[in-house]
Amino acid sequence: MTDVTSCNDPAATSPGPPEEPSLRLLVSGGAGFIGAHLCDLLVRRGHQVLCVDNLFSSSARGVEHLLRHESFTLIDHDVSKPLAVEPTLNGVLHLATAADPQLFRTHPVEIARAAALGTAAMLDLAREHGCRFLLASSDAVYGDSLERPLAEHCQGAVDPVGPRSAYDEGKRFAESLTVAYQVQWGVDTVIARIFHTYGEGMPSDGRLVPTYIANALQGAPLIVRGTGQQTRAFCHISDLGEGILALFRSAHHGPVNLGDPREISVLALARMIIDLAKSTSRIQFGEPLEGDRRSRCPDITLATRLLGWRPRVALEDGLRKTIAWASAAAASAPGGMLPAERRP
Repeated sequence: MTDVTSCNDPAATSPGPPEEPSLRLLVSGGAGFIGAHLCDLLVRRGHQVLCVDNLFSSSARGVEHLLRHESFTLIDHDVSKPLAVEPTLNGVLHLATAADPQLFRTHPVEIARAAALGTAAMLDLAREHGCRFLLASSDAVYGDSLERPLAEHCQGAVDPVGPRSAYDEGKRFAESLTVAYQVQWGVDTVIARIFHTYGEGMPSDGRLVPTYIANALQGAPLIVRGTGQQTRAFCHISDLGEGILALFRSAHHGPVNLGDPREISVLALARMIIDLAKSTSRIQFGEPLEGDRRSRCPDITLATRLLGWRPRVALEDGLRKTIAWASAAAASAPGGMLPAERRP
């Protein structure tokens, strides 16, 4: 057995989806990994979905299957610029910020602009339509906090000029701006702090799980930075989608952690992926990453109490599904998992 532990494991179960009226919802960044899964979930639940994305760090492939649905519309638009939408929206779910760590150094301006100007533009849209606004924030706002697990009251420790600053500080500013719109103008807002998420459809863009899976399928070494004892907690995309939707439907305003509290070391994750992929890959150790965090484990007590939500998919089961998807993608697209398409 691998060393998967729980740093916060409240006893609760996630309820089945209630009956929902059909809503007209805008999802910014809707062609991204999380956004595409959320759009798919919303369409399946009978909602009208406007997916806004300029495909800077994503691919239209993620929502290609939805284009045949009358209830789905893809809008090519840069969220950092104002957007006019008619008729009235019932909600804006703002997910448009590139999470690819390779872009943190190469395109920090675009990331910072999406976090600042993009959040302002989407908040303005929600204010204009008088509708609910959900910000997809990140565990990055906690920085390298010494607290474990991380609860919503933790203030974190973020380097404003470090290699991740455009993303990390961008998320912190986006949260501040979201609260400001709620306090000053009464916009109905809520903040989802999303922890590590993985699953089928995730591009090989430098994040840990897709990189390890792609390498394992190719028999290439899995590079573990530092000692590998730094820990992470990974939530399957299907669980996260349900959590986001439950939070959007709630009446809560403050930030809520959404993630899986079952913790695993990076080294154990690498070994698990090699085993599940039946790979000949070996583990190699590399230099620690600048700005890497020692632990990222969510306290989901608030989400469990408010939403009746908690992750259901065990890590091994979710990884099996993801590996199977990646293997099929590799068979149809040389090079392994499908990379994100980016515009110059």
